[in-house]
Amino acid sequence: CVRSRFLARRADHRRRSRKRERTHSHHMDAFAQGARRARAADAAIASSAHDHRRDRFTIALVLSTIAIACAAMTMLSAAGKVDVPFALGLARGRGARGGARGGAASASALPRLGQAYAGGGSATSASMASTATADLGAYTVGGFRRITTPMVFVSLGTKADNERVQQSLGKLITRGHMTSDELKRLVTVSHGVDATAWPANTHLVEYAVKDIRALSREQGKTLMDLPWLQIIDLSKQHENGMLPVEWRRLSHHVGCLYAHLFQWQLIKEKGFPKAIIFEADGVGVSDLPFSAMQEAIDRMPADADVLFTSFGNNKGGPLHHSWNSKNEDGSPVKVNMYHWNEFNAVAGLQSYVVTQSFIRKVQEFIAHKGADMVDAWLLGKMCVVGRDADWNMRGMTEGFEIVGGGPILNCYHATTWT
Repeated sequence: CVRSRFLARRADHRRRSRKRERTHSHHMDAFAQGARRARAADAAIASSAHDHRRDRFTIALVLSTIAIACAAMTMLSAAGKVDVPFALGLARGRGARGGARGGAASASALPRLGQAYAGGGSATSASMASTATADLGAYTVGGFRRITTPMVFVSLGTKADNERVQQSLGKLITRGHMTSDELKRLVTVSHGVDATAWPANTHLVEYAVKDIRALSREQGKTLMDLPWLQIIDLSKQHENGMLPVEWRRLSHHVGCLYAHLFQWQLIKEKGFPKAIIFEADGVGVSDLPFSAMQEAIDRMPADADVLFTSFGNNKGGPLHHSWNSKNEDGSPVKVNMYHWNEFNAVAGLQSYVVTQSFIRKVQEFIAHKGADMVDAWLLGKMCVVGRDADWNMRGMTEGFEIVGGGPILNCYHATTWT
């Protein structure tokens, strides 16, 4: 009986031992699997970190190479050996913040303009300046007239502006059916003006106002006598050459005015009879599809100085005429052209067409009376008989062949909005 109990206890002990061994083995297997998973995760993280470091090194190497090349080109440019292309600011990165510090510069001292889209799906420096003129001869594709009028895109050279311009150029190809060669001939990517970067880019401002400065001198005036135009000369009174403190809260509007003055001077010197000016995002906010843009330009009245294309259903004045056109997909669309001679609460100059008469009138007027915030000034003062009599009195219009204090400019607005 004693032996039987002993054998039973020993058998029970063996069963428990075997059970403990099985449990321990199971736990060891789970631990080993977890360890393997952890090692795999660590290896993946290490591999990802290695790839990230390699990519950062590659980017740093590319940027360093570009910086060295740009520095070399800048030195060569300063020595008069080579022009430095602006080309969407991709080479310089800082765009309007670059350039010689302070002082005046002639047009020949500026970075060469007219750099265009070089094809292949990306914007690069093109070796040729735009030589297109408005009389290249319109032609059709897909039943609508392709754009043949020179275009100027304004970019500060920032990453955001570069991306917007690239997207706009892409739309000209995909929706406007333009080739890269046509973009080279017709598109100029031009400088914007960042007033907070003064004096690093005041050479751009000097270029923008050079003809206005000469015209005001003929009248016995200086820029210091002209509202808003005096800002550039006020900055020279400070040792650091920066935008005066009292104007810094309006730095965006200051830069915008001088940027548009820059484009007008550029178009004047290139001799384009007409040119489309797009701010970096202007293509996306235009009221006209690409299929109707050239036809609207061709239909501008003979007395037109400027045609606005980005104010939607804000007509601007009475209807001048309408015509049937086509959307980019071939569907019919009606285009309306209105006089812009009534006050409208709008802002912005994202997309508009200028003529040589516009530039002549505006520069002569500014040299006589100065300017203001460029969009409100053009849209609400120069194009309409405003509520402020000082802007429209008879003496102000002398030399502009306008009778009775009418608008300084003949302005129109084309839109597919109804």
